[in-house]
Amino acid sequence: MSLKHTIIFVLACMFSAVQAQNVSINVQSEKVDGLIDQKIYGQLFEHIYFSANNGLWQELIYGRSFEPQHYPGIPPRDGYFDGWFVDDAQVLHSPTRYEQPIPVTTINSDNYEISMDVNWRAYKLAGRRWSGGLLDIRFAFKNQMNGEPYFLRINDPSIETRSAREGAPAPQPANFSISTFSEMEIGAQEGMPGWTGQRRVVKALQPLKTTIAKKEQITLGGEWHKLRIRCEGKRVRVYWDNKQIINYQLPDNSSNNEIAFWVNYTEALYKDIRITSTDKKTVYFEGMPEAVKIPEVAPQWQSFGNGKFELVKNDAVNMDYSQKITASGSKSGLIQGPQNIIRQESYVGSVYAKGDAKSELFVALKAGDRYLVEKMIGKPGRDWTKYEFSLHAGDYVGDADFAIYTNQGTVQIDQVTVSTQTGLDLGGFRPDIYQTVKDLKPTSMRWPGGGYVAQYNWKWGIGSQEERHRWPHWMWLDYDQNAFGTDEFIQFCRQINTEPVIVVRVGFDRPESEHAQLLQDACDWVAYCNEPATGKWGSKRAANGHPEPYNVRIWEIDNEMWEMGIEEYEKAVRKFSVAMREVDPTIKIVACGGFREDEAFLNSSGSYFDYLSLHHYERATGYATGPERLGEQYNRYAEMIAKCPNPNIKLYISEWNLNSIDWRTGLFAGGFLNMCERTPVVEMGAAALFMRRTDAPDWNNAFINFDYKDLFVAPNYQVTKLWYDNFSKYRLAFTGDTDELNITTTLAENGSKVIVKVVNPTEKTYTLTIRGDWKGVADTDYTYYAPGSLDAINSMENKNAVALKNKKATASDHTVTLSVEPLSAGVLDIVKEF
Repeated sequence: MSLKHTIIFVLACMFSAVQAQNVSINVQSEKVDGLIDQKIYGQLFEHIYFSANNGLWQELIYGRSFEPQHYPGIPPRDGYFDGWFVDDAQVLHSPTRYEQPIPVTTINSDNYEISMDVNWRAYKLAGRRWSGGLLDIRFAFKNQMNGEPYFLRINDPSIETRSAREGAPAPQPANFSISTFSEMEIGAQEGMPGWTGQRRVVKALQPLKTTIAKKEQITLGGEWHKLRIRCEGKRVRVYWDNKQIINYQLPDNSSNNEIAFWVNYTEALYKDIRITSTDKKTVYFEGMPEAVKIPEVAPQWQSFGNGKFELVKNDAVNMDYSQKITASGSKSGLIQGPQNIIRQESYVGSVYAKGDAKSELFVALKAGDRYLVEKMIGKPGRDWTKYEFSLHAGDYVGDADFAIYTNQGTVQIDQVTVSTQTGLDLGGFRPDIYQTVKDLKPTSMRWPGGGYVAQYNWKWGIGSQEERHRWPHWMWLDYDQNAFGTDEFIQFCRQINTEPVIVVRVGFDRPESEHAQLLQDACDWVAYCNEPATGKWGSKRAANGHPEPYNVRIWEIDNEMWEMGIEEYEKAVRKFSVAMREVDPTIKIVACGGFREDEAFLNSSGSYFDYLSLHHYERATGYATGPERLGEQYNRYAEMIAKCPNPNIKLYISEWNLNSIDWRTGLFAGGFLNMCERTPVVEMGAAALFMRRTDAPDWNNAFINFDYKDLFVAPNYQVTKLWYDNFSKYRLAFTGDTDELNITTTLAENGSKVIVKVVNPTEKTYTLTIRGDWKGVADTDYTYYAPGSLDAINSMENKNAVALKNKKATASDHTVTLSVEPLSAGVLDIVKEF
């Protein structure tokens, strides 16, 4: 806020203090109006932005299994599921979702020919029509004069039946085209309940020349097709299975041509990639793109010393690769950091190694050239052996790297793991994050997502830590170690006294051939959690050290299924609900809502589920108005539910938040939670994001924000904690005009006090008069946040920019008067006389 605006705001507050708005309510403290379920104070614990791996779960080593990484295609952003990679047969695999390119090479010539073999698996999703077409494979084969690419595009622009009913153009056949990017304006998730957004300008593909594909040319059964693109100046000829399909004169061209492959919602395979001159005498490129070649050193690690480094395939303890280090008379090895070194802490871990029996293997904490502490842990021989270690920090405090190295000969290492002794004593959790979560006391915990669940296989995350494979795909900036799986999640829930909610995947983007296994995986997960130790999966749980059933009650059938479309998702809900309840008839089922067809969904399939899951991320400007609008929406759902075959269905607002991290998030959180407490159809809630590493590129609205050594909480955390610390299940009715204040009233469970939660999202001071049927007032206490500016924001440097305040209200017999500051959220306790 500028100095000018600050002065205006202060003057406005001074004036409003004199001209305070007067509002009053009457509270019936002797008559409970209804019950509030404490599960509205839940959280979504999703494995994104390192919230689990190297976040709550204290594994200090990234990439402990030394696998190379996929090439993501574009700069880091939200929600990768996978990336480009090459397999042992020298076949290039594309990502399966989102528009992602991979550079191949640059050709400084007008005359060349690109050839390769291609196949793919395409899939159509009802909610992806805005993506510009499905079965979308592109080849950037030449540049325009402005540097933008010309594409050969193979796509299927078909639009689903629902769109046709809404007046969309009739479906078009699959085609080949020469296309370029052009700008167009689109809406943001138009018509999707729970999402808001502005119209925006995006790049879309505009065809210059199109050829309709013949049926035999576009097949989806995994057949290989031969592609050849021949460029001679502006003239381009395209051949498919040795038949010419396009002959086109480009409007312009460049002699500096960047060749790249692009995909969008398809799984494509490429082999025998070759680029030559048109006379075949010059080979410009052959083989695989540089981006997918195996590096000398595993990602996340840095080498030091004059040694030689190599990632060795098919000789590893875990997965496929191990790291080889060859030294000759001086220290050579790997470092990873920075690590946060705490005074008198022990850094405990292990590594598997093999070698020539001459090399001494060392581990250390290293600050620049200084070795704070180092240990020789063995002379590895020909067989893989586990070496355990503990490095004591002594009096050192600050940053250092973890190092592993040798000074002579050759060693191979794999499966490096490090944690603090304090974290291990806590069950494997990072102490500061663990305590911050515990202090919030979330009443339920939704896991593992969120979008994360779309590709998650729970069987990756059980059993011995050393046998768990790293997640095969890059997602949300991370390759998850699967160190935090079902058993760790349940252990965490038990330790902080929260109810687990598990989300299963339906594989909405997977082929029909995988559907039966996905259904079985969901049923097996229920069995692993809930059946006795004598059952097939219960015995596996017992073998993993947990003989007693976990009795997980609430199970959600995937997440945000709008892309899948209501028709297919409804089939999945019926199938999964029946099958999972055959394993455990006592479980509660959550189905995803947010479809335009939610009312029809409730009427036709409401008997298959117990909760309908809705999401809402409010625009930052909606901090004041959003809660009331959402309350109206949820009451409309209550009306729909009351008329459906299962009127006992409740709403689960399984993702909610404001798209900000400043004080507006606190105002919205208070208003939203007040609305939920007043709205009987809402029985559960889960805020998101819950945890986020501060260097993440997007979605900056998390409750808990951390880096490798510290954390701070945002206003949404602060207000949610204040609200739940003063929670009572006994809702009280009140009458009166609250104007723009957002108020809820409850009776303490021991009947001793009336609790009034007040949000003032305006820049006006209010005088709130509360009249009640109590005998008298013994005491009052008002605990509140009022940082004085919407822009107030906590940070690592200033963790209490939004700070808790306290004052008394004025009480007289049956009346309490409270001055409610502008832009404030607080809880007033009225202690009754008896």
